[in-house]
Amino acid sequence: MRILLINYEYPPVGAGAATASQQIARALVSQGHSATVLTTRFGSLVGTSDEEGVRVIRLNSRRARRESASITEMISYVIQASRVVRKIIRDERIDGIIAFFSIPGGPVARWAHRGTRVPYLVSLRGGDVPGAEPGLGLIHRALAPVRRGILRGARAVVANSVGLKTLSEKTDAVPVHVVTNGVDTAFFAPSSEPRVATEPFRLLFVGRFQPQKNLLWLLDRVAEVKGQVDRPLTLDLVGDGPQRPALLAKTKALGLDEIVRFHPWQDRAALRAYYRAVDLVINPSLYEGMPNVVLEAMACGRPVLASRVPGNESVVVDGVTGSLFSLEDAAGFREAVLHLVREPATADALGVAARARAEREYSWARTARSYLELFGSPRPVSTLA
Repeated sequence: MRILLINYEYPPVGAGAATASQQIARALVSQGHSATVLTTRFGSLVGTSDEEGVRVIRLNSRRARRESASITEMISYVIQASRVVRKIIRDERIDGIIAFFSIPGGPVARWAHRGTRVPYLVSLRGGDVPGAEPGLGLIHRALAPVRRGILRGARAVVANSVGLKTLSEKTDAVPVHVVTNGVDTAFFAPSSEPRVATEPFRLLFVGRFQPQKNLLWLLDRVAEVKGQVDRPLTLDLVGDGPQRPALLAKTKALGLDEIVRFHPWQDRAALRAYYRAVDLVINPSLYEGMPNVVLEAMACGRPVLASRVPGNESVVVDGVTGSLFSLEDAAGFREAVLHLVREPATADALGVAARARAEREYSWARTARSYLELFGSPRPVSTLA
């Protein structure tokens, strides 16, 4: 098949959904299919290029920051993509479309479908689902007619976790399939060198510095843990985002300057090195779709301590591959960290089980095949009045 992937974020722009679209596109190519990506420009990255067999078209739409896009930037992408998408479909004889995010990817796919009749799938990613992200209720209500039209017109709607599926079906009565994210277990793998116990005990967070990720809360908890351990502790924060100034200020106010270290976005090889070097990866998010960072950490043989929210719960097996904590239970978070600091052998055992689960249950090849199979599915019947 010849597949067009529509996503306003694509590496090096964006985070989890960008990685997912890239890996699915590459998996499609490796399986003998054709993949074209329609995305936005970033800096000097504009125009058409071949990236490991994937044709990437970067439109001259607005994008100022790597980690996030404003509403006006999303609208700019929708306008620019809608102008060219039908021509791309005809020129490249596209057989199917995968639109990431009901909005902004969905409107482009819906427009393309109306002009070409090429079927499209919608891949829900988290913030585009009502109820997943606090503070977006008003926007979701305003866009409900548009969103529901997009979902009803799709050949199939996909969520990357059961929790996200449940949220979507609760508001929009369109059936949702679950297709999990994958992880490149050949690349993200434990080091071949024997692991040496580190001093200090190293914690790691990777992602956007924004309210969803709950990092101000995390700094408070690290300050509490610091006062209860005999062993030195460090926290590496890898990424960037609008909360960076607030995080820097809070780090100083809590007296954590010597143990909290800020790092910019890293390429895949550098990020793998971070996973391999630390003792515990932490994801304290308020909500998640299905976090690629957690899968990458697991593939590198690292245990994960994650908030008990649907996206994390679908990946981390509490007490087996890592630990889950309630966002209302600060004491539970502290005890989970302290337990692993005091028993490093337990942390290592969790990491071994995490690697085994990643190899056994998550692959981008399987994810790509699942998307392709959905193009042959009958269109869903909506029950929403």
